[in-house]
Amino acid sequence: MAILYKNNELTAIVSFLQLCLPLVALAAEPVDEAILPTVTVKAKPSAKPEEESGTVAESSSATKTDTPLLETPQSISVINQDEFVVRAAQSITQAVAYTPGVVSGMFGPSTRDDYFNLRGFEGTQYLDGTRLMSASSSYAQLRVDPYGLERIEVLRGPSSVLYGQNPPGGLVNMVSKRPTEQPFHEVQLLGGSFDRVQGSFDFAGPVDGRDDLLYRLVGLGRGSDTQVDFVEDDRYYIAPSFTWKPDEKTSLTLLSHYQKDETGNAMQFLPYEGTVLPNPNGKIPSNRFLGEPNFDSYQREQFAVGYALEHQFNSAIKARQNLRYADISSTYHGIYPDYYYGFDYDAGRLIPGGSFVNSGMSAINRYGAAYQDQAQTFTLDNQLQADMNTGSLRHTVLTGLDFRHFTAQRRRGFTDFEVPELVLDIYNPQYGNAFEVPALTSKSRQQQDQIGLYGQDQIRLGRWLATLGVRYDWATATTVNNGKSATPQDDQAFTYRTGLSYLFDVGVAPYYSYSESFEPAAGTDFDGATFKPTTGQQHEVGVKYQPPGYNALLTAAWFHLTQQNVLTNDPEPSHAGYSLQTGEVRSQGLELEGKAHFGIGLDAVASYTYTDTKVTQSTITSELGNRLTYTPAHQAGLWLDYTQPRGQFAGLGLGGGLRYADGNYGDLSNSQKTPSYVLVDASVHYDLGKLDSRLHGLRLGVNMNNLLDKDYFTTCYGGNCFYGDRRTLLASLRYSW
Repeated sequence: MAILYKNNELTAIVSFLQLCLPLVALAAEPVDEAILPTVTVKAKPSAKPEEESGTVAESSSATKTDTPLLETPQSISVINQDEFVVRAAQSITQAVAYTPGVVSGMFGPSTRDDYFNLRGFEGTQYLDGTRLMSASSSYAQLRVDPYGLERIEVLRGPSSVLYGQNPPGGLVNMVSKRPTEQPFHEVQLLGGSFDRVQGSFDFAGPVDGRDDLLYRLVGLGRGSDTQVDFVEDDRYYIAPSFTWKPDEKTSLTLLSHYQKDETGNAMQFLPYEGTVLPNPNGKIPSNRFLGEPNFDSYQREQFAVGYALEHQFNSAIKARQNLRYADISSTYHGIYPDYYYGFDYDAGRLIPGGSFVNSGMSAINRYGAAYQDQAQTFTLDNQLQADMNTGSLRHTVLTGLDFRHFTAQRRRGFTDFEVPELVLDIYNPQYGNAFEVPALTSKSRQQQDQIGLYGQDQIRLGRWLATLGVRYDWATATTVNNGKSATPQDDQAFTYRTGLSYLFDVGVAPYYSYSESFEPAAGTDFDGATFKPTTGQQHEVGVKYQPPGYNALLTAAWFHLTQQNVLTNDPEPSHAGYSLQTGEVRSQGLELEGKAHFGIGLDAVASYTYTDTKVTQSTITSELGNRLTYTPAHQAGLWLDYTQPRGQFAGLGLGGGLRYADGNYGDLSNSQKTPSYVLVDASVHYDLGKLDSRLHGLRLGVNMNNLLDKDYFTTCYGGNCFYGDRRTLLASLRYSW
């Protein structure tokens, strides 16, 4: 402890926790509910039951306590399962498509992973409140199927106070389906474009009628092609869970799942000339496959097991513990285009015709790569919550200790980078030439650990709501390449946040918040010195409005976010390939979101995002003032879904949506920009039970994404471009009882 007190920041956190101890002792004092009325979401009579509404009243991601969204001094969007169903989302990427501040699917219709960009920065992924750890150089990354989720919570802005090391843009927290007290059963068949055939089931309820033991069993299986030739997308998924309630104060939920993916690589690195720019041979079709059908493949096998434990000591104090262990293994073979001579990375510009090996601009070089990856993660989060009064102040005090342990192993190999047998004519591809399969000659191992100690106090005084939080983290990382250990990294960081809201009688809640982030930066400079963690700070001002008597929530937020210690290239010619830590970037903008469920059977989701990003410091002069990657200046979305509540067409529903995105840059040179685009989505669904009572529980749905089959590109960088999702049509038949 003597070491801790040498650091002024650690002294602050220890003092805060010491302050919390006497507050916990005072928790026996009853909480006066009259200090601030509980805010609930009230719905008018609806054509659909409340659980089918697209609105959610509260979330725990922003505070780790059950806090109404209206009272949360930070931007957060919640997408529940009903939105997945009505839009037939087949991935997390598709599920968040109408969410403000989020860019997803940056590399097209990925069959490997979901990628997110929040407010200009990478968005990390969480499952049930704990991090889905990964290595930047590993393809063994856990991917979650939306059918296994109750909801997705997108928390925007720095979140290190509660979650530790993270980029400053925010995080995506996915919440698993859990056992239910009421029996529930569902079977669904789905099929459509690209020969997709999928079956799923979801069973839940008490075990043998017992009140203390609940279960849930979720499963899915599918076979499917994709919009890219020779690339499949097959999956097998099973997720059993159990809840045991030995008494009214204790609950233990066991969560597990197993998933196997057998697919390929739908992300095709197509040349800029022939996609966004013209090519004398015409436009390259979106189904063009640049690999080798008998070689390219991606297989992943993952399983996870854990639990969520909660115990209520008395009316004021409760404890929670969340634990998960996950194991992921993958085998990935791929043939990639080599555009090394097509882009000048020093000048940040395309070299006309340089991506091709012939003057006719039709043939490209390719090389092969093979990877075997395996990763194991262990995450643990301990929380103690106390609800108490001190005079006229009402407190919700949270203290916690979390721990992460992650290991990743990789074996890999490559072909030569100029192999005549792998030259491919993109406009007239001929596959099947024999080539030497790469041997797995390179080995690496990485280990990451983090311990975090945090405290938070949510204070209410009349209608004023204040949130104060502090945290200290210890993070270590070691890497071994081919038996040679790199310099270990040992980082520590203190972060804090504050928030203030005021709740008006009319349901309006303006707020201000300040929050911080930190994230270790891997690697060393030319002299072998390890890098400092990147740091981020954000100021956010916003207002939330919950119209009394309506199931609706409208939010508006303006934010100003900066990140320091960004890595930039070392300008010294003799230090080529190394980085310096002198960069700084800024992101600021406006986010608007509205969600409503009206009593006439209408659901509405609307969003708009304006994001202004800029490189403010860099060793590369040409990057100064440029925009950050994958971040359009403007985005907007509107989704409406109407279900006829009564009459001759009762149960018939129609849905439609528009998605707009401005162009974005794939690298900081800002030399390649994608065109802006507008996409149209549509759906029709019918509750067949309204037609005939004998069909009660049957729902027929048809969804069309990118209805007009718009050709568009998600991003371009380094001479590569990526097509977005083409038109897909999915028909589903669901039976619930």
